[in-house]
Amino acid sequence: MKRVILMLLCLGFILPVNKLFAQKQNIGISLTPQIGFLLQHRATMAHLNLEHSYGGQLEVDFKTNGKKQWHHDFNFPTIELNTFYYDLGNKEVLGKAIGLSAGIYFPYFLKNGWSVGNAVSFGLTYITKKYDLIKNPKNNVIGSNFNCMVNLGIRVEKQFSKSTIGLEISMAHLSNGAYRLPNLGVNLPFLGLSYTYFLDPIEYQENASQSYIGLPLKKWSFSSQLIGSIKQIYPIGGSTYGVAVLTNYGQYRVNTKVVIEGGVDAIYNESIVKYNNGNHGKGKNFQLGLYAAYVLPIHKLHLIVAMGRYVINPLDPAGQWFHKFGGRFRLTERLWGNFTIKSHWAKADYFEYGLSYRWK
Repeated sequence: MKRVILMLLCLGFILPVNKLFAQKQNIGISLTPQIGFLLQHRATMAHLNLEHSYGGQLEVDFKTNGKKQWHHDFNFPTIELNTFYYDLGNKEVLGKAIGLSAGIYFPYFLKNGWSVGNAVSFGLTYITKKYDLIKNPKNNVIGSNFNCMVNLGIRVEKQFSKSTIGLEISMAHLSNGAYRLPNLGVNLPFLGLSYTYFLDPIEYQENASQSYIGLPLKKWSFSSQLIGSIKQIYPIGGSTYGVAVLTNYGQYRVNTKVVIEGGVDAIYNESIVKYNNGNHGKGKNFQLGLYAAYVLPIHKLHLIVAMGRYVINPLDPAGQWFHKFGGRFRLTERLWGNFTIKSHWAKADYFEYGLSYRWK
């Protein structure tokens, strides 16, 4: 059941990205071969890096055409729905990764067919070799077959009449959000070369016929968010614990590309007392945190990068500072879905699954 829930939640981030573009688009087919390696971000991973990692992506791309205002704001980005395959460089211990993801390429500029920008994607991946005490004890990084995937990259692209070629340096991160240990995570730096062919010539409308959706400019809004999650703690093979979070936050939309956010997290994490050997009352599972965030508003999708600090943290299981990365997607005018990763620096704590309601 936990595996099914994780699959639905990871795939749940793909569907709203696709929903952003429910109109006729110029469709393209893209192929991207990639080569890279397993990044050893912990000394205990040294035995895993045997060979180069390689693989690639087969994508269906949608080229924005300028009909909506956000197309112009972000220099006509490309929406990417793809399947990917990676050999992880250690066939016996790590195996291969196969998955689905959705993403967007944001050009910083577009001039004479050339662009440089960021590519970001989220998805679900199946890793063929997970940790097993008997069959695969050397895999100390991934304890589940199904994992979520986040990919961040920098791309240089040349656009032609009906096609593009691109060179990209990226980092793919595979993790289950500590719902099953071990979960050190798999980080894969890649170099990729892409070719995309579109069915129609690439053209742009000079002026948008649809305006902004979402928060009004230069005004505050206030929301409440309810989050639920699960996680495990060491030693491996132990129990699974629940996490509940009530967040109240305010947002201010500075301009079409910038929303600033500040919030208060009231957290009940039932793993904290167990992590500290259980010699405390359940009230020690409660934490209170303050955070500030940068939000990138993309039509009906908000990408979030946040950093915060606990003001109530009795047992301090992972340090005073925490971070969030992920997004919210609009379901109705006031109701938003939430999928973010909470971490303490480079260590994932848990996925945050929730709903947010905007009061004003």
